[in-house]
This record gives sequence, structure tokens and C-alpha cells, in this order.
Amino acid sequence: MSADPRRLFQEAAQLRSPLELMPRQGGLVRGVLVRVEKSGLVVTVPARRLTGGEDLRCWVSVNAMAYTFEASVIRAGVPVPDRSQDGVLLGFIDRFVEAGPSASGGGGRLVELVPPSGQPVSLLVEPARLLHLAVDGASFSLPAGAKLVWVEQGRVTLRLGVPGREPVMVSGRVRTLASTDQQLLYDLQFEGVEDPVAHRFVVDALASTL
Repeated sequence: MSADPRRLFQEAAQLRSPLELMPRQGGLVRGVLVRVEKSGLVVTVPARRLTGGEDLRCWVSVNAMAYTFEASVIRAGVPVPDRSQDGVLLGFIDRFVEAGPSASGGGGRLVELVPPSGQPVSLLVEPARLLHLAVDGASFSLPAGAKLVWVEQGRVTLRLGVPGREPVMVSGRVRTLASTDQQLLYDLQFEGVEDPVAHRFVVDALASTL
């Protein structure tokens, strides 16, 4: 039975669950879900870093399960009486899917590709395969017929997470791409590390389990 998005959003609002919001142009913004309205979701974000009309990919965790969806910023500067920060109203909720156990909730590990649109692709679930992960880069394979294909020198965004820690986002550049009849083999160099300490901790923890 599929999850009821509105029920989950209402539960997340009661728990003041954190959200991760990624605009299409990149750069992770963390917020808190505080209210569910008929027109959408009210979220507080630091320093009002989102503006009206922006399209976002979003993640929220409820009861140790992570969910992802797409949304647009309908309005910024929404009054939030119980918060010192201004809020934003998210609407046009779409592509709500269960993404699996929440890393921050203790359920599991995350290594996933985050495309500009569409669902993330886990590198820990076949037919994808994570071949190598280090602080400075990663290598992985996808089936030759995969819908998502990056070219050499193309930019790739990954989301990494381990139990008990907030997930981290990192961008990379495709150093090399090799293809066979059955697989596409990618080698990435990480270039967009926002928090080096958190990044190293999560990468080291993930690499130790591979």
C-alpha cells in the first residue's frame, strides 16, 4: 500500500521534521516543516535563501523512513508565528516516493545520484554498483541501457548518508567514462564539498562497509 503524502506531511509538521531542499541550480538548503495548508507546505529556512518560483527536490524523514518529492516555492516571507525565521510556502507537490530507510533515523546507508529532475538513483541497489568511494572521488557502474547518462567532464550530484548523521551533498565531475556492451563505468572527482569535516566522516563510514 502506497504512503499517503498528506498524512505523512501532517505527521512531519507535528514533529517539526527537518527537510532538505535542493534548488535546480544546486546548493543544499535545510529547513523545518512547520505547517500543512490546503495550498501546500510551510517551511522555515535560514535567511530566506529561497525565492518565489524556484523548483526544488526535497527530502523529509518520518518514523525512520525517508521520502523524496518535487515542489515549487509559491511564496517567500510567509509568517510563521512560532519561529523567529520567515517561512516559505511550497506547492505543486509532485513525484512523492518512498526513498527507503532514513540515514539520520538509523535505518541505513545512502549513496545516491541526484539528477536535475526525476527520482534519485541508489548506487547501493542493483543494477547500479558502487565500485569505489573515497574523500576525493568515487567510481560506479550503471547498466548500458540506463536512462541517466553523464558525459565526460559533466557534473554529477551525490547524496551520502550513514545512520546517526545528517546526509551530505557533494558535486563531482566525470573524469572518465568507459562503456561496454553491458555497463557504463564512471570515475568521479569530487569538487563541491560544502562541509569537509562532515563529508570525510560520512565517506569514511561508508567506505568501511563496502
